[in-house]
Amino acid sequence: MEDKKHDVILLISKWCEECVPADNAWKRLLAERDNFNYRSLDVSEPEGRRLSIELYIRSVPSTVIDGKLSFVGIPTKEEASELLDLS
Repeated sequence: MEDKKHDVILLISKWCEECVPADNAWKRLLAERDNFNYRSLDVSEPEGRRLSIELYIRSVPSTVIDGKLSFVGIPTKEEASELLDLS
């Protein structure tokens, strides 16, 4: 596995039912892999709003890896792992 630590941000919203399983998928993967940092940001908060505007994100949950929009929707753990491998 690479030494590089990826930066993974999941953009969420408090009202978003799909955001919970997306957050859980990334947390399960984080328990198995140590090559990424993970956090979620609410788009109603200033930092989340800034990032969503900067990347033209119109839907949550959206996954940003290393500053690039990488996935929209609920990734499976396998999809999330593959996203890290491709980044």
